[in-house]
Amino acid sequence: MLALLGVLLGSAVLDVVTGAALFGWGARGAFLALCFVGFRAFSIREYALLTIAVVATLVTWQSRKDPEIILIALDLAAFFGAFIVALTVMREVAARSRSILAVGRYIVMQPAGRRFWSVALGTHFLAVFLNFGAISLMAPMIQNSTIDANGQKDTALERRQLSSMIRGFSWVLLWAPTTLSQAVLLTIFTEATWVDIGPLGIVSAIGFILIGRVYDRWEWRHYPRVITGYQPPVPWRELATICVICSVLIGATLLGRFATGLSIAQILMILAPVVTVAWFLAQEATATAPSARRRLPTFIGLLIPSARGLARSAVALGASGYIGSALGQSLPMGALSDVLDLAAMPGWLFLAMLPVLISLGGQVALSPILLVVLLGEVLSGIPVLPTGQPQIIFALSLGWALSMTSAPNATATLLIASSCHIPPTTLTWVWNLRYGIICYLVSVGIFVLIA
Repeated sequence: MLALLGVLLGSAVLDVVTGAALFGWGARGAFLALCFVGFRAFSIREYALLTIAVVATLVTWQSRKDPEIILIALDLAAFFGAFIVALTVMREVAARSRSILAVGRYIVMQPAGRRFWSVALGTHFLAVFLNFGAISLMAPMIQNSTIDANGQKDTALERRQLSSMIRGFSWVLLWAPTTLSQAVLLTIFTEATWVDIGPLGIVSAIGFILIGRVYDRWEWRHYPRVITGYQPPVPWRELATICVICSVLIGATLLGRFATGLSIAQILMILAPVVTVAWFLAQEATATAPSARRRLPTFIGLLIPSARGLARSAVALGASGYIGSALGQSLPMGALSDVLDLAAMPGWLFLAMLPVLISLGGQVALSPILLVVLLGEVLSGIPVLPTGQPQIIFALSLGWALSMTSAPNATATLLIASSCHIPPTTLTWVWNLRYGIICYLVSVGIFVLIA
């Protein structure tokens, strides 16, 4: 299975670099083979998505009878699958990094008064290059930090820190070029660039995290403050290492975007494996292996236990993209545009509807990425819209981020629930739904300004 994942990633990278049809077919074939080979390792989520993908294929063929639509959707599926593999492999290397672990411990061990900022901002910036791996890394650390010397868990502290993590992590989707939201949307809306949406996303993310801090103080205003005498030392060297890695990855990605004309997602998919291997070799530089050639088997051995998880992620993301693309392209855009008459709708109202649709879909087990791709494909095919593509990308990204505080079926929510054994409905509806509603109301004001 690991070899098949390598073929998928390698074919997708070579397809982007060379544009040769052979590698495009290789990526498509590798993704389809992965769907069959990994069938026994899949969960109910992958089975459901593949079933919906088959139904979407039949519906698309019945309505259009155009194989090109199927191939375009399959190209998107292979690209998304390869993209998540490239980023998830980096997470596996990061999980054994002394720098990452040291910074993670420093974040969760901060005294009262600094804890929200350390957890929210720490998770936010770790997510820039770890993506959902930041959740997998931080959630167990947070749980362990809430257990005292007598083995008793402070459930209130656990709730506050996990909520801080969600509120910090989710807003990275608004701006970071290394996130799935930006990769997906900039692939669909080709007329927009990261420069068009990045600054707005950064400012909005800062504002929403600040709202999270204010809401945290209000929500726990009657809870007695616990004063801790322990002040963990700042791991300056480890912080510098992470900042260098993050800066190199983002800087090289943006530079490659302007130098080559490829999309952010394409450049990142090419660079991420290079950075990952270099990071691993740097970690092993003090090991007994005298050369990179002898350390390569160790790198492969590191990935073998996670091969099934990588396959599930690749298939889930790829199938979601395939479903959204196939159905989005098969819809009658002309008739749909006439019925909806979106051009006559106020721009702010149109934008405000998009996050609601994504969040509502998350209540009924529809993945945010499926809905984002579907909405993106539909909207990109409508000739006249009340706002431009950058505003639409921002609204869809915001809906994806809000789903993590309100939708029990969002990916981040499911990851936390599985690692912390807390029901996803508790994480969202009980702990963070009111915060999400407040952020949505603020976002409506943003839509009024930008529409």
